[in-house]
Formats: sequence, C-alpha cells, structure tokens
Amino acid sequence: MPGTIPRPLEPLLREFADVAGHLWDLGWAEASAGNISADVTSLIKVPLTRGRTGQGLPMPLPAIAGCRFLVTATGSRFRDFRNSPEDKVCLVEVSAGGDRISWNSLVFNAHGLNPTSELPSHLEIHAILRQQGSESRAILHTHPTHLATLSHLRRCAGSDELNRMLWMTHPEAKIFAPRGAALLPYLLPGSAELGAVTSRAVRGGADTILWRYHGCIAHAPYPSTALDRIHVLDKAAKMVLLCLASGEPWEGLDAAELAELFGKFGS
Repeated sequence: MPGTIPRPLEPLLREFADVAGHLWDLGWAEASAGNISADVTSLIKVPLTRGRTGQGLPMPLPAIAGCRFLVTATGSRFRDFRNSPEDKVCLVEVSAGGDRISWNSLVFNAHGLNPTSELPSHLEIHAILRQQGSESRAILHTHPTHLATLSHLRRCAGSDELNRMLWMTHPEAKIFAPRGAALLPYLLPGSAELGAVTSRAVRGGADTILWRYHGCIAHAPYPSTALDRIHVLDKAAKMVLLCLASGEPWEGLDAAELAELFGKFGS
C-alpha cells in the first residue's frame, strides 16, 4: 500500500476490497451500486490534518462527535476494488459538535473523491449503534438478487411472513440470521424518509433491513460478517423462489422444528 495510507487501516482496507469483490462476483453490485462504511475511531487516534471542509449533516449526531469512518467513495465500482482499493475510499471525520463532516482521500493523488451519497444514513445508524453499545462497527448496503425479488411477492409484503418463509427453507438461515430481515416499504432511494425508517428499524433491534424492490442494509462487527448474514438470507430467498417456480407442493421446516431452532439459536 502507498505510504500515505495509515498503517492501522491496511487490514480493513483489504477487507473492504475482498467484500466488494465478492459482491461483484455475486452480481449484487451492478455499476456503482453498493456502499460500505466502518467506524475506525479506535484505529485513527488523531484528527484529520489533510481534510477539507465538507458539508453539514441533516441533523446533529452528538453520539459520534469527533468519530472517524472509512467509507466507500461515491461513484466507485466494486468490480474495480481489488485492483486499487486505496483510491476508492474516503476517511471521514465528524466535527466536535456532531453537525458537520470533513474528509480526505487516503492517497494524495486521488483527487475529487467524495464519500458515498448514502453517508448521512450510514452515520445516523452508526450513532444509534454507539448509543446502544453495539459491537457493530461496519455497515454494508448491497442489492442481493433473490431477496430483492422475493420482496416483490404479495405474500412476502410483511416481515413476519417473509422471515417465516426464509427460515423454513434451511436451518442455517435461522442460525446465522436469527433476527431475519426487517422489511421496509418502498421509499425513494437516498431520501430522508428512507434513512429515517431504516434508523428506526435499527433502533428497534434490526440488524438486517430489506428495502422493498431495492436491496439490503446490514450492520455487523465487520464488513465480512455483514456479508455473511445477507448471503445466508439471499440463499434462503433463492430456495423459496425455486420451490415456488417448481409448481409442485413444497414443504419446509414445520412449526415444531422452527420452535426448536428458535429455542436453541433465537436472539
């Protein structure tokens, strides 16, 4: 890595690149879709010295005042991350008042990089996670094909039935995603309304949120663990769709078997 990259960030940057590459391989990151952020306050102890005045936040977030985050840059393509991840991310710092952000690139020659347009929503979630004392430090947004497809079905228009169908397909779906996915109604991507309902879902205990007709956002200790959970749920969604497409009657884990899983692995 170029010498301008803070050494404590190098392992996380490699993880960003690895996760981004997997998302591209899975077909979940078309064009410039998808974004990742991670709280790196514990890794970067000193304030940014090469930052520039960025922008005000829609609302003050005192819970993350002075915190620092590694985030993917707007317009960056996950298919290119493996080649040079260092010029596709920004280091963002929240002001001492919690109402503004500034940022810089990790390499001096990466001109014009701006953090993902979804950053205000990410920061609002990071603030909630810190308030709750959560171990989650990473947030991942991606477009898992089968989960997004399943959200089109009328019978899956609510979280309860959606999760019942996901969990009944495969026991690992319950083991690795015991909270399932909180399904939210369609709202304009990038809108304040979408950010607000997503934040409320996280505050209510959700760790994976499915935006209807759109994609997923998940938080976890690391980007890779957020990917694990979404991947498990998307495989379950694929199995549901395959069973429905077969045209044959199909069975899954019954109520007693689900109850047994809930008892052993439920959150």
